[in-house]
Amino acid sequence: MPVLTPTLDPTVTKEERVVENERQLLSVQFSADGQFVFAGGYDGRLYRWSLADAEAKLVGFDAHKGWVEGMVLHPDGKRLLTADSWGQVHCWTISDGEMKPDWTIEQTNSSWLHKLAVSPDGKFLATCGNEHIVRLFSAADGKLVRELKGHEHHVHSVAFHNDGNSLVSGDLRGIVKHWKISDGSLTRELDAGKLYKPYYQYHQGGVRCMTFDDDFKTLYCAGFEGKNANQAQGTPTVVAFNWESGKQQVIMTPKDSYTGPILQVAYHSAGYLIGAGSSEAGGMLWFWKPGEEKDSHKVKNVTSFRSFAINADGTRLVATTFGDRGGQRGGNGRRLNKEGEYPGFAGSMVLYSLTEQPV
Repeated sequence: MPVLTPTLDPTVTKEERVVENERQLLSVQFSADGQFVFAGGYDGRLYRWSLADAEAKLVGFDAHKGWVEGMVLHPDGKRLLTADSWGQVHCWTISDGEMKPDWTIEQTNSSWLHKLAVSPDGKFLATCGNEHIVRLFSAADGKLVRELKGHEHHVHSVAFHNDGNSLVSGDLRGIVKHWKISDGSLTRELDAGKLYKPYYQYHQGGVRCMTFDDDFKTLYCAGFEGKNANQAQGTPTVVAFNWESGKQQVIMTPKDSYTGPILQVAYHSAGYLIGAGSSEAGGMLWFWKPGEEKDSHKVKNVTSFRSFAINADGTRLVATTFGDRGGQRGGNGRRLNKEGEYPGFAGSMVLYSLTEQPV
């Protein structure tokens, strides 16, 4: 368990450094020692940022064929697992030099992969995506252990409990399934339907991300509650469940108006749930105290968040963002530039200090 500094306080959260990238960045993780930040890009590359360098710059490695949607740090602190949208998974040994995968799963899903998770004991790796199937692999060599079938819609999120035999997965319709790892059987279902809304031509919402608190007694499922037929219009929402009973404890939403989904949640061991929002108006970090319906603090960013990670001692948070950080806009509907090229959105990583003094 991380040892927290007594100065930790969400209200003093501030931007410490920013590193820019020509292409959008998605997934992100700290190394166990906090010296490096790794990010996965839309261009399929793995990027490393050395925080000790005076100049904020990224070192890129050829990695994947698709968008690097998933990234997790193995509990041993030595390995990094990455997954792309086409279902390919790499296992890397973390290094300050050249990095190449130790082993690869060429295709975990036949359809779009959304999330990747590793068990607290480091034995298992889980993937999920549009195929409606959750798959378990050995985290030692990438060999398939079993398939968990039962979802009828796209599976957007997956997480392990620390009891050694429980896995949860959340789908587009807000159905959370609790699986038994040992035999793949379904233990129960939890209803996070508040995160789902059907419309005439499509389904909206879903359990976009999930996490447990530090003692694994509460499961937090996040996304947004749809308000109209616009796919990105809705209230950022977290549904908290008591793990033992499976009952909803509280519905958590921002204190102030905001339209857009929560794309990442994580529990900070100082006693806060942190959620990252994405919208045309920019990104937002919310800090909720357990059991409370409204956030106690928020941090705004000029561009939208994709993902974030917290370092081991809880003193720093890093987030991937995309959009306009100085007039270099791109994205859908944009015209060709003067060079005759279609400019996509640029990306960045924003490093935040969660203490009164930068680390």
